[in-house]
Amino acid sequence: MAWFLFLAFFLTALGFLVWYVVAAPGSQLLGRSLVCGPPDSGKIALTFDDGPGEATPVVLDMLKRAEIRATFFLCGQNVERYPELARRIAQEGHEIGNHTYSHPRLLGRTPGKIAYEIERAQAVIGQHTGRKPTLFRPPYGLRWFGLFPILERSGLTSVMWTVNSLDWKLPVDQIVQRVLSGIRPGAIVLFHDGVPPRKSADRKATVEALRGVLHAVLGRYQFIPVSELGLEK
Repeated sequence: MAWFLFLAFFLTALGFLVWYVVAAPGSQLLGRSLVCGPPDSGKIALTFDDGPGEATPVVLDMLKRAEIRATFFLCGQNVERYPELARRIAQEGHEIGNHTYSHPRLLGRTPGKIAYEIERAQAVIGQHTGRKPTLFRPPYGLRWFGLFPILERSGLTSVMWTVNSLDWKLPVDQIVQRVLSGIRPGAIVLFHDGVPPRKSADRKATVEALRGVLHAVLGRYQFIPVSELGLEK
């Protein structure tokens, strides 16, 4: 019985370690990821993943009215589907990041497959926006062995987040509460304006929650793109 308990403890600890290495936003064990900016900056960065998508125009309209520039991590396949929205994001002064081509989980992927996803997204985004991304966010926040040499070769920096809104699964009031309770100077906030390729969902909760968050914090912080945060690890 003792050996069984030891084995169970060992496997649990190993599982937690692997989870931390590949999934914890603050993990730096596989390579450097940006998580937040200086705590005395008075600035925060809004970021949007998985787009462009059907909610992107509404999100852009809100940001324009509030005179906010954000960072959009785009999926190459969605850029091909909505090229005019990708161009609008760039034309309105927002920062564009790479979120892979088809939004796969990178766990267990070979370096060749990871490189294909990243490099194809770089090419597609560049073709349709005229911008070459310098920031990368892994789908589902999952990093894997071999990722960081590929990012370095492509001139990309990994970006995670300080506050995950969980806007893809929570109701509006809980999204707003979660974001407001986690926001602090230097924070990087994660929202989703799009849906991963080949999946279906709506982002109505994101739109309404974003409206509530902006109403609550406008004037308290300066909103800027991730690359202007003066980032720490």
